[in-house]
Amino acid sequence: MGLSEAWLAESTARVRSGFPGTAQLPVPSALQSLEVIIVDGKTIKRVAKRLKPLQGRKGGVLGGKALVALELRSGLVVAMATHPDGETNEAKLIPAVLPQVRAQVVGTRLWVADRQFCDLTQTAAFASEADHFLVRYHPKTHFCPDPTRPAQQGQDAQGRAWEQDWGWLGCEQAQHRRFVRRLTLYRPGEETIMLLTDLLDAAQVPANDLFDLYLARWSIERVFQQITEVFHLQTLIGTTPQGTVFQLAFCLLLYNMVQVVRAYVAAAQARPVPTLSTELLFDDVHRQLVAFTELVPSAQVEPLFPGLPSEEELRAQLTRLLATVWTARWLKAPAKKRKVPAPRTPIRGNQTSVYRLVTAYHKQRVKSSLQ
Repeated sequence: MGLSEAWLAESTARVRSGFPGTAQLPVPSALQSLEVIIVDGKTIKRVAKRLKPLQGRKGGVLGGKALVALELRSGLVVAMATHPDGETNEAKLIPAVLPQVRAQVVGTRLWVADRQFCDLTQTAAFASEADHFLVRYHPKTHFCPDPTRPAQQGQDAQGRAWEQDWGWLGCEQAQHRRFVRRLTLYRPGEETIMLLTDLLDAAQVPANDLFDLYLARWSIERVFQQITEVFHLQTLIGTTPQGTVFQLAFCLLLYNMVQVVRAYVAAAQARPVPTLSTELLFDDVHRQLVAFTELVPSAQVEPLFPGLPSEEELRAQLTRLLATVWTARWLKAPAKKRKVPAPRTPIRGNQTSVYRLVTAYHKQRVKSSLQ
């Protein structure tokens, strides 16, 4: 598991150094001084039941679990922390992923996370080393409003009402109790969004900027969707937890590399990066790589790449090579009203992880040998 984590982090550091600064995605103006990092968990599903402990098992089987960190400006996955048990709580992986990200992303970081990370332990970890956090509130952790600071109201760009107040997260006896700002966005016909942050100054960091930033958290869900559908993570090669995690790391690295190519192509064409399709671009890259391996003997590949260039040389070389590479088929199709997807065939039986099944199998064998 550690090999997959280190491989992704070190490879991404090299890929990230070549990302063009002109293609970075926008961040709300009040948050320009912060490096926004989005974290979320990914469970690897639909493991093939080839291992002996899995054979005959009804229901779905899970591979490993990963907590993935996405840099919002570049759209690149910078690190992940993993566990062989797909049923583990991803909040337990926070201590493993934060140091990896901090080693790569310099500056003051703003951690954006969903409600499962809303507790005193995780917010304390996010806020260490002068960082900040924006997490969705979960009622499992008590919030006590400050009666000396009156609540404020307003509207977002769509005319939806919001409210913000200040108070304490955690009870008075809690060790990591902290003063936070709570923001509540009322969405008619949809679930109300309630956020917590340690960015307390409402004049310096307006509520609308924080709501816009949190809604951008869905970009990591799009990453998970693309690595599953575009890079075929839904077809797992390995059946062990370690094998599934390595395939996830490989898919994430492929995703990062295609994002860099996509950014250079978009910059050369003076187009916004989101208007180019990752899937269509990868289809052409895939086709060309197949042709390359068919036409060039493997012994002749290494001499074509004599050495790793410096960061400046790499960016200059990519700019030159991709400046004239363009086809209109890489453009995304106009957005259409999505049809309601057909219901998937349900998996019979309860889901469990490969890790738990294999562990139980070996314990039973040891028990039987001792009898």
